[in-house]
Amino acid sequence: MPEIEVHSLASGSSGNSMLVRAGDRFLLIDAGLSARTLSSLLNHRGVHPNSLAAVLLTHEHDDHLRGAAGVARRFQAPVVANRATLHAASDRVALENTEELETGAETALGPFAVRSFAVSHDAAEPVGYVVTVGTYTVAYATDVGCVSHELRDAMRSASLCIIESNHDLEWLRRGPYPPYMKARVAGDTGHLSNEDAASLIAERLEQGPPAAFWLAHLSAVNNSPSFARKYAHNALKSRTTAAHWIEVALRDRPSLVWHPGQYTIQPSLF
Repeated sequence: MPEIEVHSLASGSSGNSMLVRAGDRFLLIDAGLSARTLSSLLNHRGVHPNSLAAVLLTHEHDDHLRGAAGVARRFQAPVVANRATLHAASDRVALENTEELETGAETALGPFAVRSFAVSHDAAEPVGYVVTVGTYTVAYATDVGCVSHELRDAMRSASLCIIESNHDLEWLRRGPYPPYMKARVAGDTGHLSNEDAASLIAERLEQGPPAAFWLAHLSAVNNSPSFARKYAHNALKSRTTAAHWIEVALRDRPSLVWHPGQYTIQPSLF
């Protein structure tokens, strides 16, 4: 069975991208950095043409899409998404090699078993992904306006859950955003708050086995890595006694690497 490894390349409004490795094959989830930056990051991690199984798109917003066309072309990999996302993305970038994956459907991409699931966000047909390699499963959901049955189900047996913890509600309320933007962020098709993420993690821990959690897509204005992590830890103290590991994926640079059974934090980054 190939070894699985997950790298956080970036996670925030300036760009989102996660790299999953299984042996000598790779899978990219979102490509929101420039193609040049992403290509450099992938080369540094041993990705070469034909070793990238696919580029998965969650939705068509630029911070998830920006480098998809260039990376897919350079590494000779298909861009995989549902039809609505591919159609919306085609209005922004020139995608050449695409494969449709209906929302809720499963497919095999090299050693990766991939299933998409619906999430609530202001995009054409946004999704999250469940990626399985052998006995290990990774659940990925950023840009999520509200918690749904599909999201809970995706996280239930995952060994690593990468979930949005975008903003603190009080920071958002007092912050500089105009009223319409505050309403969008806090709305059901916007982004999950620290409280939303903590509640979801607590619920998952009471219903499933121990897991690692990465808090993702933090706002540069309405949150901070140290605050989000502290909030989650404090909230979980009173809600669960289950074993868990919580880390924060940084917005603007590579930060975390996950291996099964290894839960490491990089405190210097906070």
